Amino acid sequence: MSAKPIPIRNPAPAAAKRLTADEARQAAAALVPKIAARAAQAEALRRVPEETIADLHEAGLLRMMQPARFGGSELGLGDLMDVVLEICKGCPSTAWVVSNLASHAWNVGQFELQAQEDMWNDDPYALAATGLAFPCGKASQVEGGYRLAGRWPFASGVNASTWMLVGGMAEQAGGAPERRFFLVPQADFKSLDNWSAFGLTGTGSHDVEIKDAFVPAHRSMSAEVFAAGQNVPGAKLYPNKLFQMPTFAAFAYVLSIVPLGAAKAAVEQFTANMRQRAGTYTGVRVAELSSVQARIAESSACIEFAEKVLRSDWRELEGGVERDQFPGMETKLRWKRNVAFATQLAVRAIDTLMPAAGAGGLSLNLPLQRQFRDIHAASAHIALTWDVHAAAYGQSALGLQPQGGLLL
Repeated sequence: MSAKPIPIRNPAPAAAKRLTADEARQAAAALVPKIAARAAQAEALRRVPEETIADLHEAGLLRMMQPARFGGSELGLGDLMDVVLEICKGCPSTAWVVSNLASHAWNVGQFELQAQEDMWNDDPYALAATGLAFPCGKASQVEGGYRLAGRWPFASGVNASTWMLVGGMAEQAGGAPERRFFLVPQADFKSLDNWSAFGLTGTGSHDVEIKDAFVPAHRSMSAEVFAAGQNVPGAKLYPNKLFQMPTFAAFAYVLSIVPLGAAKAAVEQFTANMRQRAGTYTGVRVAELSSVQARIAESSACIEFAEKVLRSDWRELEGGVERDQFPGMETKLRWKRNVAFATQLAVRAIDTLMPAAGAGGLSLNLPLQRQFRDIHAASAHIALTWDVHAAAYGQSALGLQPQGGLLL
């Protein structure tokens, strides 16, 4: 059975405006109570509720990284982080979808102008989900473009999207297949209703299938050009350095915000609850237990260390691009190592809190159990997995070639 797309209730043109970074963060904070109230509904639906998508559209948050030419705000990666950290206070699944869909508007902005016009001229609010596993797609070059087929997993937010950005292996005459990206409209793909997961349950990360679609050349780009950033077509269209950002280097940061934000929210909410709580059997104030005090200290330290390194690396990435200095392989491997380790710190933070929460922490009516599941689910993403990126960094440090297939 295919997953039905969400009918998009777009704001009136007069309501659309470019957001400043502060306005975007404030808009996200204002939506948190609504998003939190719908968190259980998102899990039951296995996608972000239609009402939340409409609220996000009306707030302008799904267009925060879209080119201003089409009405977007052209905000940067650090601004995205601040917005997603706020939304994590309400629902990590919703935050995951926002981080993905908002950043994909930046990715589309790196394509040729004709591709952007194809997507946004008729609907400037159009969204794109992604399928980034290159081996899942096969393409052959034909006159004017490519024929594309494949099935891609984990298209988070696809129910709210009318476009897909997918990776595929394109046949090359007399050579090895080339990794390429393809931008495909809804008429050419089918979303499969198969996302049933322990964590990030509400992300609607269904598989997407394309049986045989023609993709014009202007809606395809070499993965190597896309990864490097500085030579993408969008870099020549727009003065904003955002569109020169090396895409693969930034990819893991877009995802890492969610486990960090979910853990940060869990520590804050847990600490506030423990100030008032008494032990069920002993009647002793839980706040007076040294074990609880120590667990709060350890969890909060994990979050603080993780956030500091992520923000520091993020600023290094953005600052380098501003100066037209682009990262080498060793730098990218270090950043990816740090992202994966920061994610492990988020896992450690939530795992440290759970024993102190007692049986109450297992209640489906409270957010802690959802935060626990969502953080563990996010840490399983290949972009955030410690074993993968620790090995890649160690291989490079020892003078070995990192394994192929990583988004570097």
